[in-house]
Formats: sequence, structure tokens, C-alpha cells
Amino acid sequence: MIFIRYRNGRLLRGILLALGDQMVRVAIEGADDAAVFRLASGVWVTEDCEVVTFEFADDETSLEHSGKVLETLFPAPAETSNLQRVM
Repeated sequence: MIFIRYRNGRLLRGILLALGDQMVRVAIEGADDAAVFRLASGVWVTEDCEVVTFEFADDETSLEHSGKVLETLFPAPAETSNLQRVM
């Protein structure tokens, strides 16, 4: 799950659909269309040029309790991936 935080404090939940060259596409909960975010001058911006940050969480409670905002787009890889655990 990915959380999109706006500077005004607004927080949206979504799922990462695509990651491209300085572009992220996210399915936002409750929205009909996917949102596209672009990297411009070192910050992520919406289609309306609003600055946002991304936060990742395995579930809602881990984000709410940690309050930790990741500085990079990708979380650090786990010691063992979920695929390795299944196999």
C-alpha cells in the first residue's frame, strides 16, 4: 500500500500501478481514474503541480504507529522476499 501525503496534510491511500522514468501511476482508493505523479526538480508533484510525498506500509496500523516518512520512493529490500518464503 502506498500513501500520498499532500503539504496541506491530506492523506490518500492507493496501490502503485506503474513506475516509469520520473513518473508514478497510482490507483487511489475511491477514485475512478488513476493518478499520475511526476518527479520535477527533485520533488514529486501531481498533475496540478501540488507537491506530495509517498509513504509505504504493509498495513494501516504500521504507518499510523510509526509516523515514519520514507525519503526514497522504494522501501529497503527485506532480508527474504515474500517469494522466497513461499518457495
